[in-house]
Amino acid sequence: MNDLSRGLRRAATPATRISGTDATHAFTVAAAVNDRDVLRCNLFRSPNIQRAPVTQILLKENWPSAGRAYNAAIDEAVNDIIVFVHQDIFLPDGWLANLTRCLDVMTQGGIDWGVLGCFGVSAGAPRGVGRIYSTGWGRIGRYITGPEAVDTLDEIVLVLRKSSGLRFDDALPYFHLYGADLCLAARAMGKTSYAFPGYCVHNTNQLLTLPSEFYACYRYLKQKWSRFLPVQTSCIRISRFDGPLHLRRLQETYAAIRGKARRPVRRFSDPTPFAQDVLTEDADVPSAASDG
Repeated sequence: MNDLSRGLRRAATPATRISGTDATHAFTVAAAVNDRDVLRCNLFRSPNIQRAPVTQILLKENWPSAGRAYNAAIDEAVNDIIVFVHQDIFLPDGWLANLTRCLDVMTQGGIDWGVLGCFGVSAGAPRGVGRIYSTGWGRIGRYITGPEAVDTLDEIVLVLRKSSGLRFDDALPYFHLYGADLCLAARAMGKTSYAFPGYCVHNTNQLLTLPSEFYACYRYLKQKWSRFLPVQTSCIRISRFDGPLHLRRLQETYAAIRGKARRPVRRFSDPTPFAQDVLTEDADVPSAASDG
């Protein structure tokens, strides 16, 4: 039985505790899936994904929105700590140990955290907090050595506690900005979200222009969280008068008219060559670098 078959089998049956696993460090991993080949070549290639402390994998295939898929995963999770991760993410060896250290810091500090992630932004750090690799952009985000508070987190990896009561918004359509929405929901509950040192590879098809579905999600969040505006996300700043949105659309239109639109980079067949972080490189993230 190959890795994908084992993962699908585990996802389809009730998870069991692995003997000797510390319950406080047992994780459920959940992924929304629409391409099993992408899943097999990336997330399921991650070296620690199918062994302790991961005791449950939940695959939500072909759901209409991330919110609905991930809320179903919350309901089914047998562990308190749930890691929501894109199917096209590769988690290098040691990634779960980094997450465990972050959780220990939170516990020892008595921090009632909201959401954790690998890549976040804030008004004071719009170019990214936390190092990742993203196809076409390379290594992006500021290198960090411990958890740092952020306003919102990118959707590539989101970690929450089932016991926190946080849930995704079933009414938020499609698969965009649900990480920002979740962080804002945590903020409304008085909880802070954090980026942690969780270097990973986002082996995506590079996205240079944002689709219409993204802007539908933008408008939804703008109305829902008007009291928090402006809100910095990893792709765009949501503002009351939509200045960044209009500027972005003008730039995309101008590039298309001039014939200077860039050709996006396609995902690689093997993400492992990019699994090693380069600590001497401190890159910034362009807008839309991690959406998709």
